[in-house]
Amino acid sequence: MSNLPRGVQQVTYKDSRYFRVRITRKDFKADKYFKSLDEAKEFLALSRAQKGKELIYSITEEQRKSKPTYGDFSFGYFVDLYIQDYLSSECKTELEQRNRNNKLSFLKTVKNASVLDRSLSPTEKDDLNIDTQIDSKVYRFFGGFDVRKIKAIDINNYIKSRLHFVKPISVSRELSYISTIFRKLQYFNEDLADIQNPVPQYDRDLLKNQISKREFVLTPEDEAKFFAALSAKNNKELLLVAQASLLTGMRRSEILTLKPSQIKENYIQLIHTKSGRPRKVYLTKEAKKFFEELKPASSEKLFKYTIGGYDRVFREIMQKTKLDHIHFHDLRRTNISRLLTKIGHDNTILATEILGIQSIKKFEELHVNAEPVEPTTQYQAVKNWHSSPQITKGYYNIVFNLNKSNTKPEQKE
Repeated sequence: MSNLPRGVQQVTYKDSRYFRVRITRKDFKADKYFKSLDEAKEFLALSRAQKGKELIYSITEEQRKSKPTYGDFSFGYFVDLYIQDYLSSECKTELEQRNRNNKLSFLKTVKNASVLDRSLSPTEKDDLNIDTQIDSKVYRFFGGFDVRKIKAIDINNYIKSRLHFVKPISVSRELSYISTIFRKLQYFNEDLADIQNPVPQYDRDLLKNQISKREFVLTPEDEAKFFAALSAKNNKELLLVAQASLLTGMRRSEILTLKPSQIKENYIQLIHTKSGRPRKVYLTKEAKKFFEELKPASSEKLFKYTIGGYDRVFREIMQKTKLDHIHFHDLRRTNISRLLTKIGHDNTILATEILGIQSIKKFEELHVNAEPVEPTTQYQAVKNWHSSPQITKGYYNIVFNLNKSNTKPEQKE
């Protein structure tokens, strides 16, 4: 493109066109990508004005540290406070470090998202030398938005902007982080306690029918090829970790952080989980035999692999063997599918107790496709004994032999 202004470069990534603005001036440094050429030009122009940097695209981290915090109501400011209060503690495990890095990455993405700004007054636009006849639309980093002025329409604009770059499922995750910041506002500034969270009010049609849950489970053919590929490797831990997941439904991170002391006679006591809450995973006859025969790597670790190391090698093997349609998490999904097939899809309380899953509602959303029915069996009646299955779950206590079929769980007195 010959008419690109100096400082704007057109680049192609994954068959999509973007415009890169790289600034290395002493007073301002930036390296940003934009879907729209107009956004890129605007960013370049505004970066030359001090007020433009602060008002439209926020300020650099160095400038932020020297700026008085009194009266700062920018979304980015409260993101920084959230990180300081909730994500600054020392990580004791690799899993905690990975989770923290993941959250920090999402928060950084949200802050730096370029979103249409509709809050600038004509006077503010004049101060920035914005020609409203030519530049009718003004964009700024979402981190620079005033939390008191963010409404559902701004969340809609955020969604529209982000869909140019990432999949709907990623946008949905980013929205959850925006929502979290709004829920915490009252703890950072009591005067903001009445600020309404705009995220639940966004236009659902923008992401309607675009977010689909992954329902893939291993077919017998896939399973045979999958385990054959792992068995061919010299490091047998690759195979053993996968087998452990298929037998128990545990996540990769939960398996790789296991200590021998966590393996009990009939269950595994998990400490490092996705939710951060300890939980029990009950062992079937096959799973119990597997762990009895498994030789621990040491007294402190069941397996030598780190979470990141296993993930990297696993992905490489799947790509080389043309099995990259299989994700490690599919083993957990396959285990759950087989469990429900065995005990019945209406026995979600029993299933969640066996698997150590806390939320019945979330479990049913992800793994059960059956339509609601009136209770016609004792199991269905017990499931709805209280105002919700979640309450009923609190009265269950697994005291049965998992190896026997048609066994009934007992209720706590």
